[in-house]
Amino acid sequence: MDSRARALIDRLGRMKSERGLFESHWTEIARVMSPFRDDFLSSRTPGEKRMEHILDGTPGVAGENLSSALWGMMTNSANAWFTLKAEDEALNEDHAVKLWLDDVGRRLYGAFATGGQRFYTRVVDLFSDLVHFGTSIFYVDEPKIGQRELFFSCRHLAECYIAENQVEQVDTVFRCYRWSARQAVQQWGDRVGAKVREAAEKRPEDRFEFLHAVLPAKDYDGKGRLPFASVYLCVDDGHIIDESGYYELPYQVPRWSQRSRSVYGDSPAMLALPDAKMLQRMSAATITAAEKAVDPPLLTSDENVGKGIRIKRGKLIPGSLDAEGRPKYAPLQSGGQIGLGLEIEEQRRNAVREAFFASLLMLVNQPGRTATEVLALQEEKMRLMGPHLGRVQSEFLDPLIGRVFNILLRAGGLPPPPPVMLEAGAALMVEYVSPAARQQRAGEAMAIVRTLEVVAPLAGADPSIMDNFDGDEVAQIAGNSFGLPAKALRSPEAVAQIRQQRAQQQALAAAAEAAPKVAGAMKQGAEAAQIAGGQAA
Repeated sequence: MDSRARALIDRLGRMKSERGLFESHWTEIARVMSPFRDDFLSSRTPGEKRMEHILDGTPGVAGENLSSALWGMMTNSANAWFTLKAEDEALNEDHAVKLWLDDVGRRLYGAFATGGQRFYTRVVDLFSDLVHFGTSIFYVDEPKIGQRELFFSCRHLAECYIAENQVEQVDTVFRCYRWSARQAVQQWGDRVGAKVREAAEKRPEDRFEFLHAVLPAKDYDGKGRLPFASVYLCVDDGHIIDESGYYELPYQVPRWSQRSRSVYGDSPAMLALPDAKMLQRMSAATITAAEKAVDPPLLTSDENVGKGIRIKRGKLIPGSLDAEGRPKYAPLQSGGQIGLGLEIEEQRRNAVREAFFASLLMLVNQPGRTATEVLALQEEKMRLMGPHLGRVQSEFLDPLIGRVFNILLRAGGLPPPPPVMLEAGAALMVEYVSPAARQQRAGEAMAIVRTLEVVAPLAGADPSIMDNFDGDEVAQIAGNSFGLPAKALRSPEAVAQIRQQRAQQQALAAAAEAAPKVAGAMKQGAEAAQIAGGQAA
């Protein structure tokens, strides 16, 4: 076996060993909240039933609601969720720069929409893994020769192992997965080892374990021309199939939080797990109690007395009364308080929902609120969820957009920047305009609303108080905070032109209104002058 292959396989073994405790924890979560991801400790057969540990689906629904909300708030395909800007604000006012940024933005959105909206369909799984397991893995690959579409995929956490560099950024991802010999030959042709080639000829459905290792080139052999090395090898025979590299890490690895100080993240599901497990046990007990109440066991004095009795609806039960007319059988009255069990179950359900921010997400179920109350609720939502959303932006969206931008740039899919940007050596930055990003900036709009509510009664007595406010700036801030489309707001130049035209129209109207009065005054003056001249004569 090649020494480099041996080193990678040995490192894979160490990474698997270090992650063992996490896998048992993730398995507990998957069994009651995300059963279709329950294959960390053992391989599951496709189509196999996975709901055997679930009696109450509330934890799973709560987790999926949060993941769907993150998709809608951060990467909704129906809305713009990011724009590009130059770091130098002065350049953003240049017309040529604006046109170039808009063009590049449209091309990036087009790349995300290729392949039948593949990115948007795959990123849903990423958010689901993130809220359940605290760590998720996303992969972006360049188009193959003869293709134009980027490849987006959410890799299953069970297949992936990660490591951080000295600044706590993920720079190493090992993906260990199983493919059939036929799939391997389709992907790599004759480059697969002899063992796989033989299986492909005789038993094409035999499966083998493969490793895709992506790590800094200096950690592999130090000879790579690109920053990151990419190595495919067959773990079963140690044969290196392909060696190449990447300009940037093709994997994006967001973590919900890292309070445990581990390379793998923590999640809302970990906080909800005790309540979720308790809810399953309580549901089982309540179901048992309900069965006893609805279809109770019968009490008899002798085990032989009840043999052969017919208890179906409308049937006679011979011998069910004694000589004195008293029943020989009686239903069991256990005295169990099913209502109390249901009440405690609902408490556990609410605890699970709150772990997944349900009360903050379901503002639609709270009608009759004023605009001020809605703004306050949105502010509270962002205060509680903001740190996690910011982490998703920095660990997932920032490197994702950067990766797609660089792929298009290398492929010649982006127009050259205008000369003014090249001369200034301007760098680009991403500005997020998704609903979540707008709500994070809603604090400014909330401050405006609260201030005007306080000032309005005072302005009724002293209108000059309103001179303290720049109405144009207030309108711009409110519009941006509430997500008003940019095209709905006029530019400062257009506003100035409209005001100039209005002032001219008002001046003309005032002149027209004053003209009869001036003419009358002039006539009166002329008459007075004539009278005075006659008297003097």
